[in-house]
Amino acid sequence: MNEALRISRARILFVDDEPRVLVALKAIFRSEYQVITANGGAEAIELIRHQAVDVIVSDQRMPGITGLQVLRTARELQPRAIRLLLTGYSDLNAIVGSINEGEIFRFVSKPWSNEKLRDTLASAVDAASLDLPATAQNDISSAGADSSRSAVGALILDDDPQTLDALRRALEVDRNIYCATNLDEAIALLERQRIGILVTEQTVGGESVTALLSALRQNHPALVAIVLTSQIDAAHSIDFINFAQVFRLLRKPVGDSLLRGTVNLASRRFEMLIQHPQQSRRLNAEVPHLAATPEKRPLFARIKQMLLPSW
Repeated sequence: MNEALRISRARILFVDDEPRVLVALKAIFRSEYQVITANGGAEAIELIRHQAVDVIVSDQRMPGITGLQVLRTARELQPRAIRLLLTGYSDLNAIVGSINEGEIFRFVSKPWSNEKLRDTLASAVDAASLDLPATAQNDISSAGADSSRSAVGALILDDDPQTLDALRRALEVDRNIYCATNLDEAIALLERQRIGILVTEQTVGGESVTALLSALRQNHPALVAIVLTSQIDAAHSIDFINFAQVFRLLRKPVGDSLLRGTVNLASRRFEMLIQHPQQSRRLNAEVPHLAATPEKRPLFARIKQMLLPSW
């Protein structure tokens, strides 16, 4: 933990429009952290303009300024702060926006468990203890495509040949592109090629890629994942953050410019993580229960043993 957080307790900002919720949260966590509260989004944004915090926990459904807007602004004003969103499964647009615009650390489902929230805050504080490199603070500031060719290769995983070919043609201008139609092909390519970015359909062969992405996050955290899907649902989206820390979740069909720009930004994220490997702690994910299920153990074991080409 860095010097500032060792000398004084981490500063946690809770944002909610219900005073009773803020009172309860302050009572629960004030013995462990410096707790600051904001009654609504406008008050939260004004506070983060003038006061540094380590972790921001915001409710989504607030009148006027939503939690997504708070976290989006926080990302711009205080990129080092770790961001969490309290949300229900019905807030699908907010969930997707939080991934793509707020770059959150965790979703906390409502109603939450105090024990679960305590564990999540401890992980967030650990992540916040790392100083964010100056190069990382602007690595995702724009979605424009880069004109230079990158050395960071990308793997596309999709079981539809037409989609696979269209994505390959859109991306091969900027970097080496590798294609896989199933998990075995994808893992074999990751083992052989210098790949820093995974662009994957949400489901491959009728199965969610959550297990694959989670195993990669646990064992090869520098890899940056982008998920594409035409059928976004809240449960999968929440799992993609909490268990895999995906970089972006994009709705199909994706325009070539947006796709290229997003992959180029992911390339910068990968390069930052290679140069500053300790920063992967800022992207720590939970270990899902499915990691212990018999049918998933071989996948997790294989990826744990997988040796990627060095950079």
